[in-house]
Amino acid sequence: MDYYEISKTASSQVSGHPGLEFLKHSCQSATKVLDVGCGEGTRLNTMLAKGARSWGIDPSSKAISKAKSQFPRHYFKIATGEKLPFISNTFDLVYSAFSIEHCLDPQLFIQEMIRVTKKNGQLIILAPNYGAPNRRSPVSTESASNKLVQGVVKDLFPPQSLDWDQVTPKPQYDQIDDDTTWEPYANSLARYLSSKHLTIQKISSLWVLEPPPQKLHHKLFSFLGKMGIYPFKYWGPQVFISALK
Repeated sequence: MDYYEISKTASSQVSGHPGLEFLKHSCQSATKVLDVGCGEGTRLNTMLAKGARSWGIDPSSKAISKAKSQFPRHYFKIATGEKLPFISNTFDLVYSAFSIEHCLDPQLFIQEMIRVTKKNGQLIILAPNYGAPNRRSPVSTESASNKLVQGVVKDLFPPQSLDWDQVTPKPQYDQIDDDTTWEPYANSLARYLSSKHLTIQKISSLWVLEPPPQKLHHKLFSFLGKMGIYPFKYWGPQVFISALK
């Protein structure tokens, strides 16, 4: 499986995804954009207006080499999200799209994103909603029933920290997200960003992207989520959040 070819195809697809459509609109109205976890660069290039130039970082030297080769007008660097090589208050828009679930330390990752965002700038995060009580990552070994019960308790009595579950990636990459390290959750991310004095602009767990459920309890969760009832509205398939610094 060629990870970067799969990533390239997925990263060029925007239409029909409310979060990615919003991200593209935001990128095209921003002056200075940073993609944290840019991979081989296709998503950054897709999001920007034609001819625009911006920045991307990724810890993979192979990914950055491909990005520089494919999109030479942009500025790409090898770096981790936990240690961004930029001074504070640099970018109008900092985003991470389907990257934070693979990081080493999500709290530090987010803190760094906030640090390099300008005052009144925008921060956008998209990710699988693996941390929702009704969901799990491909590498999760947790009991589904235990996760559901514990997740509901945390929704009703939320902890102060980000409190995402850490998981162990598979030694061999056979399917999408076999390399997941953390399970993001929309509800706890919104609380965490608010605790850092950011203003939540938009938040959704993108129930609209969920295929028609087959099991009765999945149908119930989907119905309640689409009705906007707490906490089920945060139990959809993906995390989409935009916040202002």
